[in-house]
Amino acid sequence: MSSLNLTCKILLLGTVVLGMAKTVIAQGQPAVVYSARIDSTTGKIFLKRPDWSNFRPVSVGTELNQGDQIKPDKGVRVRVVCPNLSKPFIPIGVPSGLKTICPVWQAIISKAPPPAGTLGGNNPLIPYLITPRHTLLLNNTPTFRWNAVPNATQYTVTLHSSTGVVWQKQVKNNSLVYPGLPPLQPGTSYSLVIKANNGKTSQDEGTSNLDFRVLRKSEATAIESEVTKITKLGLNEQVAALMLANLYSRYTLPQDAIQDYGLTTDTFKSYNLSADAIATLENVVKTGKQSTIIYRSFGDIYWQTGLAQKAVDNYLAAIKLVKSDEDLEQKILAQFALGEVYAATDDNKQAISWYSQAKDGYTLLGDSRRADFLKQQIESLQQQ
Repeated sequence: MSSLNLTCKILLLGTVVLGMAKTVIAQGQPAVVYSARIDSTTGKIFLKRPDWSNFRPVSVGTELNQGDQIKPDKGVRVRVVCPNLSKPFIPIGVPSGLKTICPVWQAIISKAPPPAGTLGGNNPLIPYLITPRHTLLLNNTPTFRWNAVPNATQYTVTLHSSTGVVWQKQVKNNSLVYPGLPPLQPGTSYSLVIKANNGKTSQDEGTSNLDFRVLRKSEATAIESEVTKITKLGLNEQVAALMLANLYSRYTLPQDAIQDYGLTTDTFKSYNLSADAIATLENVVKTGKQSTIIYRSFGDIYWQTGLAQKAVDNYLAAIKLVKSDEDLEQKILAQFALGEVYAATDDNKQAISWYSQAKDGYTLLGDSRRADFLKQQIESLQQQ
């Protein structure tokens, strides 16, 4: 079995084991996905997931599952935001099951591996596309961003559609905002080619599936309605950003719209609003809000679009920001994700190292099921 095929197995199995519970709106509506999260607390809060041996301290923003138990410290008041966007307070001083706190729990959705033809972002000498990359877009004046390459002082940015060149611009920086003319047509597939004046081009990356599509008004209006619901909840700023990023990165088109976007039942689920998710988290970081959970979420979204090195950089940043036991689970999830990325990019030595650290973390949590799962993945990689 090839390393990449093995990794797809790891990704699919691993995220079922390690993933969080989400809710999904019924078919025919936009596929809106929410997590339950801790929104605010006046002190220490402890969580016990079904496979953990004991309660562990966790932080604001932590995702919550249906089978979890949550216990505030003595006298501490804690509020959570549920998958149905209700905001109940947790009873003070006693363990409470999340199923009773948040009565609405539906489907479980797991993070998937990067879509075929998107894996790249490893060569710093190539002006590879960062965003928008294999994504849907809410905005018809998106920001185009790519990797800045050494010794390049100018870039030619060319926008293509199926009919040919749509627009072209020369710039000195590695980003620009599309001016809106000619207008991007909703549902149409567009792709970008960036050529540096040192001869390097984004096409050197060898990827073939980086197109993007702007949402039609009907789909955009439905998403904007969901965004308004979240922004009106009065959530903690970081939690609101995580909720919005989760909404965008898990969005998929309604079934009755996919043909209008030139997609099929086999491909449409891989097109999310990842560019909008990235922009949402970037806005939070610009305000000075930096945390392990924010950077781990960055890593997940970059990995979702196939940007291996950007994912690695953000997972490492997440680990570096770990300050206390409250961040332990986020650290373990980042370590596991680093194992995923390195396995997919054929660096088995690094993959084994990070999987091993994640395994040790789950052993510390008393979570033998996940530790055993990771042990199996390590053994599979060692046999290659």
